[in-house]
Amino acid sequence: MANLMDTGISVIICCYNSSSRLAETLKNLALQKVPDDLLWEIILVDNASTDGTALIARQEWDKFSKVPLRLTILEERKPGKNYAFRTGITASKYSYILTCDDDNWLSPGYVARAYQIMGSDNCIGALGGYGTFEPEQPVSTEIMSYATYYVNGSQSNAESRHWVYGAGSVYRKSVLTGLFEKGWQQITVGRKGNSLICGEDVELCFAIYLSGYKIVADDRLLFKHFVPKQRQKMFYINKLSYGHGYTNVLLNGYYSIINNDLRPFNKVLDAWLLSSAKTLLKSTLIMLYQSVLNREKAVMEQRALLFNAHLGCWQALISNRKKIIKHHRQISALLLPADTKTENKRQ
Repeated sequence: MANLMDTGISVIICCYNSSSRLAETLKNLALQKVPDDLLWEIILVDNASTDGTALIARQEWDKFSKVPLRLTILEERKPGKNYAFRTGITASKYSYILTCDDDNWLSPGYVARAYQIMGSDNCIGALGGYGTFEPEQPVSTEIMSYATYYVNGSQSNAESRHWVYGAGSVYRKSVLTGLFEKGWQQITVGRKGNSLICGEDVELCFAIYLSGYKIVADDRLLFKHFVPKQRQKMFYINKLSYGHGYTNVLLNGYYSIINNDLRPFNKVLDAWLLSSAKTLLKSTLIMLYQSVLNREKAVMEQRALLFNAHLGCWQALISNRKKIIKHHRQISALLLPADTKTENKRQ
């Protein structure tokens, strides 16, 4: 493990078949305006790609020969963004970890400002930015109404909801390594292959929050979230909706702790399963009824999104009940004592 006392920023890019998206992402990193005394690095982790991601990354970075910064490329063969992220953290040198997704175009002052903000308050455990929707052109006008399904907009409610989205986020490395050393394991694994079941960023923030640190965001940390044409389709957005519903269930152990829900946890899940089944049935019947009435396309699209969210929720409850209960016990043992001891850090 690298020396945790080295103050600086390690930028980690976790990639799966990212070759078509990396050029602009790396270009915007090369154009960062960073003070000479700020130590930083870029680590790209190839997570079992099959499209030559590592080779393309090296070729693209070599175009910026005047940039006095080496691009480190690592390989993590085990599929799942979490595994790639941990590989990057293990190899990192510096005190702050900046997550730059393969489709994030960071504004020129992003790294320097993130460093300044993290260094200004030792109680910040995670810091989020302000992503803007940047669709590949030409863009369908109807897809613009679904921009909120992508990383997009201010996160001014980060402190009250206790999480920030992973894109462009910055973490205090000592907190992450502390969690890993305790034996903390995530129930989410992040996106794996073509699956859009994620939530690893939210789970990470919850664990940081329960360790006594603040989760904040700063709208001055601007970046563009590039969305290629193949992701500007209702099929993709419906997969996102399903993934959100599924992930929400996996994270229920954290919700129970954060909300101080004293009910037996298995009873919480049983009640949710019953409610979810009823909601899914109702959603199905409404969709069928509206299709018979030939409702307009926009109405049917909204119903489909709701249906997929309900379906993801129900299937997660059916498939993961024992796993979620076991994980709730684990995080209660690991995180509740830390939460009690360091409550004053969040005041």
